[in-house]
Amino acid sequence: MLVDVETRCPIDLLPDRETDTLAARLAERTGIEIVCRDRAPFFAEGATRGAPQAIQVADRWHLWHNLGEAAEKCVYRRRGCLRPMPAQPAEPQAETVTAAAAARA
Repeated sequence: MLVDVETRCPIDLLPDRETDTLAARLAERTGIEIVCRDRAPFFAEGATRGAPQAIQVADRWHLWHNLGEAAEKCVYRRRGCLRPMPAQPAEPQAETVTAAAAARA
């Protein structure tokens, strides 16, 4: 789907995810300055061929998604380095709380 990111309105729905299809549709539209896309190789090649003057940027959703995946993989790979959490102290006995409250009174 092609979307005008300034107006957030859909422009076109491509019939497939082919490089040639994207390149042809972008070439039909003059004045494209920025192409916001995910990192799929066909998008990169299609944007380069169809709108060579445009700057290509990654879209925000895919940046956050990729960052989350990278962080998850990093933590998983390093899980052996993590120390177990220390044991939580037991909750105070009801008698101790009652004695402390009595001392304050």
